[in-house]
Amino acid sequence: MRTYHPDYTKYGISRERYNELRAFCRQYPEWKSMAASMLGVGAQNYSAQPHGTDVADPVARLVEKREALLRKVEIVESAARAVDEGRWFGALIQNCCMGIAFEYIDPVLVPTSRRNEYYRRRREFFVYLDSVYR
Repeated sequence: MRTYHPDYTKYGISRERYNELRAFCRQYPEWKSMAASMLGVGAQNYSAQPHGTDVADPVARLVEKREALLRKVEIVESAARAVDEGRWFGALIQNCCMGIAFEYIDPVLVPTSRRNEYYRRRREFFVYLDSVYR
């Protein structure tokens, strides 16, 4: 099956940049699950034994990592919310982040059945994402 590569050069996005943005979006489900798994972290029990370097506060390091993941999630979600006042949020997340083709997206999430309208909104999503994620 042929892979479609849209042409965003008139919007200032090269093919390589588009591939980078698409790969960034495809990590969205992984980031959400990793951030959710870091919620119930407790403090470490210290012993009287000496430790190596950088063991002082593992909880703080985990919280920083979770916050970084949530920032990336927010970048993708804000780009999806910015398109047409958020009406396309679910459809864009499913297509751009989870790789579900337009034909298989739940019809409840798509405001219209016109493919051209959907792909116009998808283009707006990537243009906005390019401006935010530099």
